[in-house]
Amino acid sequence: MSFCPVCFKSKASCLCEYIKPFDSQIKFVLLMHPKEARQMRTGTGRLTKLTLLNSEVIIGEEFSNNERLKELLADNQYFPLLLYPGVDAYTAKELKPLVTDKKLLIIVIDGTWFLANKMIRLSPNLKELNKISFTSGYRSQFKFKHQPQEECLSTIESCYYLIKELQGSEVISSSFSPEPLMEVFNRMVDFQLECEQLRHTLIGYKRDTVRIPLEELKQKL
Repeated sequence: MSFCPVCFKSKASCLCEYIKPFDSQIKFVLLMHPKEARQMRTGTGRLTKLTLLNSEVIIGEEFSNNERLKELLADNQYFPLLLYPGVDAYTAKELKPLVTDKKLLIIVIDGTWFLANKMIRLSPNLKELNKISFTSGYRSQFKFKHQPQEECLSTIESCYYLIKELQGSEVISSSFSPEPLMEVFNRMVDFQLECEQLRHTLIGYKRDTVRIPLEELKQKL
């Protein structure tokens, strides 16, 4: 099955017309596990990257020796934070007096909770980062994908809610709307629900599946 070279979905489920890029005033870096990179049907990391201007995706499992990540973490223009829950994690409100004139560099782990924990365990430089997390108990709208716990969010939802909380705490400006993240996410969810309904009603229906070699993914991301 052919796929869209931009959003990496199949041509039938291409979401490019729903992607509306915007500047979040934050440097988002998505650390994507190779297994997540292959989840073209349900993965949201690629859509997140396409929607958030100035964001990056780095594919890997262990990041202590990743030159690009080391370069970003050493850049004095940034205030780096790992988006990850914990009792020691900052809230958006607590962050306001600390950021001053630096730009937020938010590191997002793109993978299942099991894979995310493994990636952090293998990467001492991630363990050393200060964390940021949410104050509200959001629930995922990933209606066709089972989450291990109710509070587990997809990558694109996590970035959306973080931006909303940072805006609400006046850490970043409220002059823009992060809604394009949820708009393209909701369209993806709706499409997959439509496909699942077809699968149950049509004989011989095949699930929308796209397989792209990992090395090709790394070049395109």
